[in-house]
Amino acid sequence: MSHSMPPLVIGPIGPSEVEAFARASGDTNPLHVSTAIARTIGLEAAPVHGMLLVAYLHEAVRRFLPAATIAGLSTRFMAPVPVGAEVEISGRTVKRGEGGEPAVLRLFVKTGDGVLACMAEATLSRAMEDGP
Repeated sequence: MSHSMPPLVIGPIGPSEVEAFARASGDTNPLHVSTAIARTIGLEAAPVHGMLLVAYLHEAVRRFLPAATIAGLSTRFMAPVPVGAEVEISGRTVKRGEGGEPAVLRLFVKTGDGVLACMAEATLSRAMEDGP
């Protein structure tokens, strides 16, 4: 049985969020804060850090299942999210996790114009007792 997670819209993810994440994470690669540098490698805008998107995935799961413990999160990045974009995170339960087994959520990050930027699977060590 699959349960859908209500979509969570985040953004627009502006330069101040990206710069704050760069400082906090230590990932100060100028690619993420400079459109000029991004253009030298064929991007139209600086891309949001992939790990910032992972943080948003964690937040989406927390809001959907507040009692959940995320035991693992695997991600696949498929397209850059440009700084200034809005993203929508959605997902669904693909394994309910009964009898001590972990639950699994499949998650999707899409840009405001519908581009699939990231797919992920979250393994939850405890989640489904009180939720979907």
